[in-house]
Amino acid sequence: MAYIYDKIREKFHRKGMSVMARSQLLKDAVEGKVSIQNILMRLKVILSDLKNENIMNWVNGELQGYNDDDLLPTYRVFKGNVIGNYLINYTVQYNLQPVPLQHLISKEQIDEISTLRITDGISTVQNILQGERRENYARVIPTEYSHAISTEAIQIAGMRVLVPSNRLDGIVSQVKSKLIDVIMELEKEFNNLDELDIRSQVEESTTITNFNNIIENIIYDESIKIGDKNKIEKTSLGHLFGNNK
Repeated sequence: MAYIYDKIREKFHRKGMSVMARSQLLKDAVEGKVSIQNILMRLKVILSDLKNENIMNWVNGELQGYNDDDLLPTYRVFKGNVIGNYLINYTVQYNLQPVPLQHLISKEQIDEISTLRITDGISTVQNILQGERRENYARVIPTEYSHAISTEAIQIAGMRVLVPSNRLDGIVSQVKSKLIDVIMELEKEFNNLDELDIRSQVEESTTITNFNNIIENIIYDESIKIGDKNKIEKTSLGHLFGNNK
């Protein structure tokens, strides 16, 4: 990657043009030789000077994990696969198979149950992808709910919502992409990012509010305007989801 940067500078130099040097922060993010956590920690120092709560919540969320009431980026909210152990008419038993919920609850309730909010920090997500739980990471649905929706025809012993590993891969890819986009926007607006201090430049800027909006839109895909925080709350199921196994 450094070779490519050098070639670009050489091309501009031959044409008598100048090109702004890319920050080491951007190079590290693009080359992938430095961990995402390292890039995020360096960005945390820089972005703290913007004094924007939504932006800092994203950085801290990706570093440490999100709280249940935090605004989640859209790439961390998606549908999982509901599987479980159950009996049909007290005779035929199924283990770890898709549960026929359409015969038990409404479509809205199925959507509610199958919607996942992945709040783990990015390092935890990466560890899951690299470990034995990659294909078995799931959100457990409390047993009492499984029993409550059971009928004479379908008796559910337990359910969980499997997290597709490709969606976890997608979280990592999205964070990497957004880090690069954020850094490139910072380079357009501020000098010397590698000094990790843009405070004086922020104080002198007359367009900082607009710049903050640009960064928020990169992080949250403009969904922040919706204001629903992408979470389950004030519903019959909101209190049920707790542990991953």
